[in-house]
This record gives sequence, C-alpha cells and structure tokens, in this order.
Amino acid sequence: MLLFRSGRRPSEEESAEEDALTFTPEEEGDPAEDNTDPEENSPDSAYHDPDENDDDPDEDEPDEAAPAPDYEDELTFEGDDSDSDFESGVFVNSLDELEEDDIPLSETALEAERTSAFEYIRRVMFWLFLAAFLVSSFLLVRNLIQKQQAAKIYRDIQAEFFSTGFSFDVSEAFRTDRSKTPGLEEDREQHTIRTMTDLLEGAENEVFVTTEVPEENRVVNEDLERKRAFLQNMIRKNSDVYGYIIVPNTKISYPVCRGKDNDYYLNHAVTGEYNPVGCVFADYRCEPSITKNFNTVFYGHNIENTDVSMFHDVTLFFQKEFFYNSYIYVYTMDGLYIYEPFAVYEAAYDDEYFRVDFASADEFIAFAADAQTLSEAKDPETFEVLSKDFTFTDKDRILTLSTCTNGYYTQRYALHAKLIRTILE
Repeated sequence: MLLFRSGRRPSEEESAEEDALTFTPEEEGDPAEDNTDPEENSPDSAYHDPDENDDDPDEDEPDEAAPAPDYEDELTFEGDDSDSDFESGVFVNSLDELEEDDIPLSETALEAERTSAFEYIRRVMFWLFLAAFLVSSFLLVRNLIQKQQAAKIYRDIQAEFFSTGFSFDVSEAFRTDRSKTPGLEEDREQHTIRTMTDLLEGAENEVFVTTEVPEENRVVNEDLERKRAFLQNMIRKNSDVYGYIIVPNTKISYPVCRGKDNDYYLNHAVTGEYNPVGCVFADYRCEPSITKNFNTVFYGHNIENTDVSMFHDVTLFFQKEFFYNSYIYVYTMDGLYIYEPFAVYEAAYDDEYFRVDFASADEFIAFAADAQTLSEAKDPETFEVLSKDFTFTDKDRILTLSTCTNGYYTQRYALHAKLIRTILE
C-alpha cells in the first residue's frame, strides 16, 4: 500500500523512525549493496576510525547539525507493495479499477445521501401516480374497445331485424295458441292490419276494432311474422330475450332482455358476454306477457356521443316536437304494442316511478295520473309545461323507460307512455 506524506518536515526523532521502516541493504541482508558508510554522511566526521566500536549506539544517532533530507512527496510502501510494483505500472493501473463505492464519502456527502421523509414520500407518490396513470390508460383503452364491440353486436342485430328474410323458415314462428294469450279483451280482437313500414311512415295509430274474423278468413301479417321469427332466433341464442323496442327518429332500436335481477344486464350485452354498455332490459318482476303488467318497465344506459347510445334519446321527449309526435313500438312473441308518451321528468332512483306491483287497479290508476302531473316537457318558446290530459282505467297499460341523467348518480329520467294499440295477428 502506498502512503503519501507532504507538507510538514518530520523531526529528527521521526526521521530516525522513518529510516528504520525504509528498505535498506542491511534489512535485506545483501552486503554487496552496502556501498556507503552511514557516518560518511555526517558533517562532523572527517574520517572513520576503524578501531571504534561500530556497535556503539551513539554513533548511529544522526548528528543534530546534519541537514534534514527533503521529505516532500516522500512515499513508502507497506505490506506486499514494493518499488517494482510502482515502476511496473501496477499501482497506476489499479486506479482504473477503482469504483465509486471504493471511495469513502465525506460526512457532508453522507448526510446528503441519506433519504429524508419528504424524499421518501415524494418517491412513493411518484410511483403511485405512475401506477394510476397506467391503470387509467388501460381502462380507457379497454372501454373504447368494449364500446366498439358493443356497437358491432347491436349493429348486426339491427340489420337483421330490419332485413326482409331469415336463415330459417318463418313458419317456425307461427303459434297456433296465440289467441289464448292472457291479456286485455281488446287484444283478442282482430285489428286492421298495418305493417311496421306503414306505421313508421306516419300512418295513423287509432284503434280500428272489427268483429271477430273467422280463422279461415284472416290475413297473415307477414311483417309481424318476420319479427316473430327474428325474436325466435334471438331466444334460441339467449332465453332471456324479452322483445325488441323501437322509437322512430331516434337511436333507440335494441333487443330487450329480462334477467333474474336488475343488475346482470347493466354490464352484459344481449349475447351474454361482459360489456359495460349492457343491454336494454325489462324489470325482472314484469310478467312475460306485456298485457299482464299494469306498468312494464324497461331500463337502459344513457351513453353520449357513441353509436350505441341505448336510452340516451329519452331526453328528446322533453322537447315539444317529440313529446307530441313520437310513438314507441315494442315487439314480443305475442305481437306489436304501440305506446304514446304522456309524461317525462327527472326522478330520484328510489322514487316509485318504476313501480310494477299494485294492490289494485285503483292504485295503478292513481299512479298513472300522478305521473302525468310530474311531466316536465316544455314548449321551447313559451316554456309552458306540456300535457296530454290522458284518463286511465283498469283496462289501460303503460310502459316506463328509465335511464341515468349522467349528473348526480341518484338521479334518473323517467318516460311514461300509454298503450294505445296492439297488433297480435
């Protein structure tokens, strides 16, 4: 190991000790290398007396008057180090092998390296924010992908619903026992036959009731049978399929499911696969036959700025044009049900706007009348609240559409519509 000493000149006693540690020919035991007599360096001795005792320790002591050697930058070796190591470059080369950890830090550097509580918190917060950013990015990308998947699912279904043909014989959808379907008395009467195309093109929706027509004289409503065939095909894929809802001049055109609760189809598509877009679904407490429900309730998300908006366009019924001129069409295996809106308003999630069970017909009549008074549809010019002043009886049935407001999480939009016509044949 090399030791560097510089600065202060050592005292004579320290010089003696240094001389004792310095490699000399005597210590190496090689008499051939001893070419100088120690006393020849003494300024007080002009000659060396051969008779004098060389072992006298007094003669080995340096003369106080002798000039001290220059110890500036003097170096010595300890251990296994030697002059040959230095001269061969081993020492210099070893500097290249030094690493940062080999050099001890000063106290100031050590203090700066110590992590304070604030620095620890800063690092933790950095990693937490980074993790949150990565997770949020992942969820955002996944949500976009799932919306695209939902859009494809429902676009394909809509295309099939409005198509003119199916992959199997539509005769499979005919039901010979349809006349025995429980419901209102009017539902078992033969109505004038209007195709869906006629209805969407603005045909009047008044109910035209005729006398019972003999079975052999009835005309098959091909449009209705195609829709039944479509629903039959959907039910084969998912037994929870309840029907299909259409609101002309809006994006509301979706299959309707009915699950075992009101949670499953909040985040499952009609195909049964997980998707946050969900599916329009009927309240699980509703009867399979619409006419057996005083109030049939459908739920759907309010999704903005996407191809699959579900019940977002319910908000259009706050406008005068939609409130007075729009109708809602619901297909089931029993037939086509046509509803006219009579109330739209904002409600709390725990209000009774989605009530399904009524102890009596009178309770239902009071419920429908109260809902009509809650309507918030307004004339855009006069801001007058719009009303249709419907009257209700125990023979009436209504449909309720429910969706979120996208505001406070407890708020909902409720749209009520009265059944004004049924086409069962």
